[in-house]
Amino acid sequence: MKHFNPLKRLDIACFLRSQLYLAPVLLLFYQQNGLTAADFVLFQGIFQLTGIAFEIPCGYVADVISKKKVLVLAFLCFFLRAGLWLSFSGVYIILLGELFNALSRAFLSGVYDSYIYDYLKNENKTKRMLKECGRTNFAMSSGAMFAAIFSAVLYKYYGTVVLLSLEFCLTLISIILLTTLPNPPSARPHAITLKDKFVEIKDTAVATLRNNNINIYIIYSALLFSTTSLFCWCFQPLLKMSAAPILMFSVVAVMNHALRAGFSFYVNKLKNFFGFNRLLVITTFLCMYSFACMILSFYFKLPYVACLSLFFVCIGIGFQLAFAIANINNIHNFALEETRATISSVNNMLQQTISGLSLICFKFVVAPSSDVAGLGFSAAFSIFGAFYMSIFAFLLYKIYKRGLSPK
Repeated sequence: MKHFNPLKRLDIACFLRSQLYLAPVLLLFYQQNGLTAADFVLFQGIFQLTGIAFEIPCGYVADVISKKKVLVLAFLCFFLRAGLWLSFSGVYIILLGELFNALSRAFLSGVYDSYIYDYLKNENKTKRMLKECGRTNFAMSSGAMFAAIFSAVLYKYYGTVVLLSLEFCLTLISIILLTTLPNPPSARPHAITLKDKFVEIKDTAVATLRNNNINIYIIYSALLFSTTSLFCWCFQPLLKMSAAPILMFSVVAVMNHALRAGFSFYVNKLKNFFGFNRLLVITTFLCMYSFACMILSFYFKLPYVACLSLFFVCIGIGFQLAFAIANINNIHNFALEETRATISSVNNMLQQTISGLSLICFKFVVAPSSDVAGLGFSAAFSIFGAFYMSIFAFLLYKIYKRGLSPK
């Protein structure tokens, strides 16, 4: 095992951890526990925001202890979530499980790319950063895609117990695999205490948002991330409202993760072919197109129209992921060594903030309260689409006015 490339081991662990058998039918699991489709979207927004509270402590832990240990912690939190949902039921159990999930994502999102960079730096191979990050994201998406192939069938015949049992076992194996990873040396942070870390992340956030090389791109990437979250968390409500057969839940999930995997694997070629700014423009156009697909799908509420539309939406999501990975690489090119994980945390915090607020606002647009009629999902997507497109147009104008062109 010691002679097996550590980054390959990381990819295998991420592949196993990402086999989310419950994810394609998560809405149905929520409804079994007394929650509605609007609650489903709301809860995801709440836990996007909850993750923000974890980002600073997680970034601090990642900077002061080995990133290997933080990776193990990230996977352990997800392991606890699977065990909790497997053993108990109810609304509060759902809440607690999603809390563990938010903590897991906070640990993972701020450290896996930093671990890759530290390992490559130790091997004098930092030029492979974008390719290796793309492969790790490919492994994550492939794992989710593999699980989605079987998810609906297993749910139909065996229920959620089997789905959660598979997640429980595979996550345990991935944790064991992570313990075999080496500890590459990394720069020690300036911050010594958690209070110092709060001050450092404030200073880092201010410095990052003043850095003309990356500030607009970080904001843009966060906005794109929030549209991805909005699209993805509305897939299952759309399929349920369209009376789609249970198998179609898996079909859509497989499409989504297959395209994510493909775009992740070829992100280096995409970035080199289009260039950073052109990739951003194409991604923006596809985002606009995705909003149109969601509007039409919720308007007609026909299962096969929904499935076809979601295929095109998934292409747009693939481009958004490719841009996000390229943007992370761009951030690392300008990051100071000792605050690398901290800057990743700033980036992730902004993504989760905008995404969480977007999902929560969407819920209250479609279902404001019991005595007030909300808009339909189609009308809500029309409003949100117009809002996002106006912001994207303004940011693109600012980018090209500056004449920025990251390599």
